[in-house]
Amino acid sequence: MQVLTGIELKRMLEAASRYLAVDKERINALNVFPVPDGDTGTNMALTISAAVRELDGIERLTIRSVSQAAARGSLMGARGNSGVILSQFFRGFSDGFDGVKEADGACLAQAFRLASRTTYKAVMKPVEGTILTVAKAAAAGAEEAAENGDSPLEVWEAALNAAKEALIRTPEILPVLRQAGVVDAGGEGLVVALQGALDALRGEERVSEESLAESLASTEIPSAIGISRIEGDLANKYCTEFLIKGEGLDVDSLRSALEPKGDSTLVVGDARVIKIHIHTDHPGDVLEVCASMGDMVDIKIDNMRLQNDALMKEHPKPTDSNVFNLPSIIRPSEERKTLGLVAVVPGRGLADIFASLGVDRLVTGGQTMNPSTEELVRAVEDTNADKVIIFPNNKNVIFSARQAKELVEKEVGVVATRSIPQGISALMSFDPDGDLEENLESMEQSMRQVKTGEVTYAVRATKAGDLQIEEEDIIGLVEGKITTAGRSIDEVTLNLLDTMVEDESSVISLYSGDNHSFASAEALADTVRERYPECEVELYQGNQPLYYYILSVE
Repeated sequence: MQVLTGIELKRMLEAASRYLAVDKERINALNVFPVPDGDTGTNMALTISAAVRELDGIERLTIRSVSQAAARGSLMGARGNSGVILSQFFRGFSDGFDGVKEADGACLAQAFRLASRTTYKAVMKPVEGTILTVAKAAAAGAEEAAENGDSPLEVWEAALNAAKEALIRTPEILPVLRQAGVVDAGGEGLVVALQGALDALRGEERVSEESLAESLASTEIPSAIGISRIEGDLANKYCTEFLIKGEGLDVDSLRSALEPKGDSTLVVGDARVIKIHIHTDHPGDVLEVCASMGDMVDIKIDNMRLQNDALMKEHPKPTDSNVFNLPSIIRPSEERKTLGLVAVVPGRGLADIFASLGVDRLVTGGQTMNPSTEELVRAVEDTNADKVIIFPNNKNVIFSARQAKELVEKEVGVVATRSIPQGISALMSFDPDGDLEENLESMEQSMRQVKTGEVTYAVRATKAGDLQIEEEDIIGLVEGKITTAGRSIDEVTLNLLDTMVEDESSVISLYSGDNHSFASAEALADTVRERYPECEVELYQGNQPLYYYILSVE
């Protein structure tokens, strides 16, 4: 085989997606820390699945058209840091095929090189010993094979072998991997995808339909947009979504044409594929405008009023603050704001807290359920404001938030909050009359004034410093680092607070999770008040999954 065709690349990407779907739980288990939130495999599987869905309907399967479609689909479907990095790998990979219909070994090696370069550029502070290192090794292996005049099959084999060797070395580069006794999860995911692609190219795919069906049954995750309640008259009640596929499509002119026909309008894409999302009272008019531009596919029209009525029956208005109650997305009577706020939250109680602090749009997400870039884009577009600030509230969502910033017309700022306490602290300094940059600066300063602690359980035995941790032990983390462990939730929480509270500390906040009784939390809060009489102690029901408590000390 002297050239790689678009048909073959499509088949390879589909196989890579199947391999990741089947293997995602094993990749999840490679999480460095023994906390129950490893989701690298799931995020990568969902991201490449979105890439493969974008391949449907491509009329001319050139290697350029297939790789471009994969890049677009993976970007819009990217979830978590690993998913966004994978989408950037696809983007660079696609750039390597610029102007070609088929790829020889040298062209394929160039694609690997640009894929590696693009992933490095996408990360603000690249860390070796991660998927970046594995991608760079794959590129080096591919280029060496290409210099020898090897075929695309041989170049891909060389890239995979180099990636595997680099993956094995990741614990030698990153001490946390060596201590945990695992290789890098993102790097493993990339190797799995490359292996699936190579097996398909050889005609030796080893994933069975039974194992795939079983895996896919557990892959689907709930929408990260959250529950919306609509009160009063609803204008533009039909949520209309579809894709236009064609040649020479003009994104800007289409966006201008659709803007007066509704609100919450999202028009993104390129000359070949455009994705449309709009709330309108006349979906037929929208479809008529777009019908002449290209082929419309994946048309979906939902009546939000009927959806809302059904939702209100299923989730009646709460009688107390501990019931899930997200605010309306946009009420037509609302006056447009200068600055809007979007926040990612993992629990019902936390959603109430952020809504009470003035957040306009809540996106359900956090550990194990990172929202996609597209969902964050839609949340920004749905916010009735000229400019928007995003609070990721999780280190794995920051990357997606920054990607979303680049995909919308609105001016967007991202406050790099890595935890719920940081998000709350940042919101406390929000000035609705201030400008975007002033708010971002003051919020960045405010979030640094709070310490974050988390109490959860170990999913496997491990060693953290001098701590020997057994499976199902209760563990306490400060700023993501394990500092204490034991068998009692209360004991670990109190020990954790001992490491967090200092002489100048004045406020301790406890957010109780959904896997722990609130009565027990109230009793613990009383103990904390006795233990730290100089501090104000506040208890909230956060309903966050996985974590018995989230703690903050200010």
